[in-house]
Amino acid sequence: MQKIKISRKEFITSTSFAGSGLMLGFLLPGIKAFAQTTNEPCEFFKPNAFLKIDTKGSITIYVARQEMGQGVNTSLPMIVADEMDADWRKVKTEIAPFGSLPEGSHDTGGSQSVLTDFTSLRKAGAVAKTMLIAAAAKLWNTTPDKCAADAGEVVNTVNMQRIAYGDLVCEAAKLEVPKEVTLKSPKDFKLIGKEQRKNNLKDILTGKTKYGIDLKIPGMLYASVERCLVPGGTLVSVDDSEAMKLPGVVKVVTYKGTGAPMHVRDGVAVVAKNIWTAMKARKLLKIKWDEGTKNKQNTTALFQQMVARSQQKPTIEKFKKGDISKFATTPSNSIAAVYKAPFLAHATMEPINFIASVKDGVCEVWGGLQLPDWTVNELVKQCGLKKENIKVNLALMGGGFGRRLHFEFAIEAVKISQLVNAPVKLINNRTDDIRFDNFRPANVHRLQASWDAKGTLQTWYHHVLSTSIAVMTDGPDTKNMAENLGGADSDFYYDVPNVTTGYSHVDFNINRGWLRSVEICMNSFPIECFIDEVARKLKKDPLAYRLSLLDGRPMFMTDEGPGAMKQYPQRIANVLKLAAEKIGYSKPRKKNHFIGVATHSFIFAKSYAAHAIEIEMLGPKKFRIVKVVGAIDCGIVVNPDGLRNQMEGGIAFALQQALKGEITVVNSRVVQDGFNGFELLRYSEMPPVEIYTIESEEEPGGVGEVGLPTVAPALCNALAAAGARSRTLPIRNEGFEWV
Repeated sequence: MQKIKISRKEFITSTSFAGSGLMLGFLLPGIKAFAQTTNEPCEFFKPNAFLKIDTKGSITIYVARQEMGQGVNTSLPMIVADEMDADWRKVKTEIAPFGSLPEGSHDTGGSQSVLTDFTSLRKAGAVAKTMLIAAAAKLWNTTPDKCAADAGEVVNTVNMQRIAYGDLVCEAAKLEVPKEVTLKSPKDFKLIGKEQRKNNLKDILTGKTKYGIDLKIPGMLYASVERCLVPGGTLVSVDDSEAMKLPGVVKVVTYKGTGAPMHVRDGVAVVAKNIWTAMKARKLLKIKWDEGTKNKQNTTALFQQMVARSQQKPTIEKFKKGDISKFATTPSNSIAAVYKAPFLAHATMEPINFIASVKDGVCEVWGGLQLPDWTVNELVKQCGLKKENIKVNLALMGGGFGRRLHFEFAIEAVKISQLVNAPVKLINNRTDDIRFDNFRPANVHRLQASWDAKGTLQTWYHHVLSTSIAVMTDGPDTKNMAENLGGADSDFYYDVPNVTTGYSHVDFNINRGWLRSVEICMNSFPIECFIDEVARKLKKDPLAYRLSLLDGRPMFMTDEGPGAMKQYPQRIANVLKLAAEKIGYSKPRKKNHFIGVATHSFIFAKSYAAHAIEIEMLGPKKFRIVKVVGAIDCGIVVNPDGLRNQMEGGIAFALQQALKGEITVVNSRVVQDGFNGFELLRYSEMPPVEIYTIESEEEPGGVGEVGLPTVAPALCNALAAAGARSRTLPIRNEGFEWV
């Protein structure tokens, strides 16, 4: 057991809620916790962002993190419920209302939800249980140490009397909040580590779940927006005469774009009584744009530029250990390679949509946002609003993958509502959703390694080039432009005595943003393919060679001082060994069957994963994927079902990127215009998948993005084992076919 002290400053008392019972604030580090009573009849509290227990024993847990399919509406309540020994069947969840928590509490991204909230949620459950036990002890005229909690009841361990939580809440609410609580030992967990289906799974499957796109408010109009295809283009003129003739069209409005960080484009919005009329009328607009001077760029030239630039010194030196220049390289003791990967779209199933209502300076919005506080702050700057006059209603998202970390659509919706003085729902069609995305950056990597006469790896050089996200969000003068996390920085995990990594930004006129696993996916692909190339050049087994550079290597810090991240090479090795074992790496293989492996550390999420992929070659560049095995070490697993969902979904997401995912640009215009151009993985293309977990009592790490980065390199390494190395994604651009 772990004793946790609770400062009196952690608690506040409030008397502004209706009803009575037991309510405990909890949620995130820095969030206050408290018990509260009123003089009203004791039924229940009706709080905002708090744990609530009513007199019937029903427990409501308000979740701050945004649900977009990753399962936080199940995993986070499980943590509270386990620590308070609740009856899981009586636990309900709701979205914590925005504004009831400190700024940043609702932020959802970077695989941080469970990692960040685990201890504070356990405290919440422990405080509730402690107070309920104390209340029962008082009623029984005994001491708390002679009582225990079990499945939503307190048990008198002397005479085995039982009393339900619901019958205790009024008495518990009168008690002082404990100064210290004891947390369970992991061996005593009853919910954590046990599979629980998503608590809204039935509603999802039956279509009852309401996402942002399903929301309606009284008097709402619909908007469809025409934007300049070239980023930075400006509106010259618009003729809306034909559009206005359509019945149901209310108004056509125009607005100016913005600069960093969200880069809203100049827009012409058709506002109508239904979305179909708005979209139809939009096609009748006659618009003239000034495309500016950056209207002739294309991705073919971009990659040529990046490859040429990669031969020069990096703009920023990110990490240096030893001195690679002191080791002489020759064609016989070194190897070099260039890897390339394209722009990628998020392609969420739910297209971008958002509702805004602005009247008399008061703004209310509805929709899915991964960073709602940042959104509000930018609405203040871009739309002339006062922060205290903005109300945010958060909604479930039909996929996020980082797309709703951006919020240019929210700014657009607010601007349109201001212009028409009515509630407006902005909806992108699928073409809009792809062409006006914030794309994962295109990237190029130049790597070089060398070894001594004994074949011991001596140097490692990695030059990362990309179209920087930081330059897009912060402007060209930012000092934070490097995107090297994922092994191309001080988190490089293989044991090499001389290492130099660097970064260069290559500008390009396209909106860029964060996409699931972002730079760790970008950098794991070349690192895990290149270490494979080194092994094969040295005529060593790729699995054994990796392990020789990982096994036994001690933990190290990736930086100094507060916030420094720990790297555990042995945990990286362990997931690699597990994936290899489960796919039968060391067993005899069928004819034309080949296996590739890859491993990595998702360091800021404190998780480690590896993949092993078996393929069957059907021709020189034709193959089928026989099986994919994923292994993960994320410390304590809260919900194994949710973890498996995330890993399986990550594999599908990553396979699409490896096989065919690509955004191309011609004349500064995105070519792809929907799922016919930016193809997703089809059911028939999804191979058999097995997921395995390292059992651990380490603090829980993130899961949502961890299952992506090693899929593409494992596949490419399997192809290399068959004699067909690909250094460019997607691999179909190099003539590969799959069945």
